[in-house]
Amino acid sequence: KHPAGVVIVKFVKPNDASDAVKAFNGKVRGNGRKVEASFWDGTTDYTVVDVEKEEKEAEKRLDKFGDWLEEQELPEEFQLRVEEKD
Repeated sequence: KHPAGVVIVKFVKPNDASDAVKAFNGKVRGNGRKVEASFWDGTTDYTVVDVEKEEKEAEKRLDKFGDWLEEQELPEEFQLRVEEKD
């Protein structure tokens, strides 16, 4: 279910799509919500994203990558050198 109530309908014939837009656009449903029917603009992404879940997965991947980095042994020329001044 899309939280905004978005429904995507595909038609085989363009005329059927036009008829559906004309028939449904502006109609008020039983729950009092007005239907806004239109053609897809070709760019809008109606995918529902679980932001919290994606953030947790990203954090997990970064932690795993950080652990991997810590396990790597650097060649001598890249290792930190501390020089004492007299």
